Amino acid sequence: MKFCSLSSCSYANSIIVQDKNTCVLVDCGLRKRDLKPFLDKAGLSPGDIDAVLITHRHIDHVYGLKYFLKERDVPVYSSALILKQLLESISFRGHSRFCALRPDAEQNIGTLTVNPFRLSHDVETIGFTFSGDGEKMGFITDTGFVPGCCMQAFQSIDYLYIESNHDVEMYKHSAKPPQVIRRNLGSTGHLSNEQCGQALGSMGLSNCKLVVLGHLSEEDNEPRRAIANARQFLPPGTTLVSAPPRIPGIWSDQLLKKD
Repeated sequence: MKFCSLSSCSYANSIIVQDKNTCVLVDCGLRKRDLKPFLDKAGLSPGDIDAVLITHRHIDHVYGLKYFLKERDVPVYSSALILKQLLESISFRGHSRFCALRPDAEQNIGTLTVNPFRLSHDVETIGFTFSGDGEKMGFITDTGFVPGCCMQAFQSIDYLYIESNHDVEMYKHSAKPPQVIRRNLGSTGHLSNEQCGQALGSMGLSNCKLVVLGHLSEEDNEPRRAIANARQFLPPGTTLVSAPPRIPGIWSDQLLKKD
């Protein structure tokens, strides 16, 4: 199994997860002009994607979905409520391959096994575990806290993509409106560096090869801060990076070879 971030910030979020036989796109916040070029940089084309999974309806996660579906007619998976919200807010011009996932119920998408779980955001949001090629990956972003179900389930993962959105100290000088700061710091907002670190420590992650920090705020966080905070909670030898904003990152298997 391997994965690659195509974009990771409040502007646009999207990553690729694949095993030897199945390739899925998790969220599609990319602008139309970026879809093919960013996939190309990752060595892929729309034709390589077997399905799209959506975590929630916020625009930085779904902006490019209708454009992608014009290029590649694939099923779209999410919770029943999220799919309903998407159909009410976006015109998909006849696309009907929407498949509801039940939280905490495993489902096979090709050769990948996907297990969705509910998160705590200001709209319905789900995270995932993926299993394929004998390995397991955890995916969790856009949540005000890490739910208890993850603490035990993630102890056996090989890879983790986790939100480390903001630095609380930097928020003291943030240009964001006060109501946005309150929302982001609350239980239905985003994980801070500190919250991310505490969750990493609680998970244990003794078998985890790679942790990628995602959805970093470009205004209220810095990769060096997020990485320095997370490092102290991880077992020695765990590869740790932050996903770059607005450009594709490096595939996970290449990150491990480079490290």
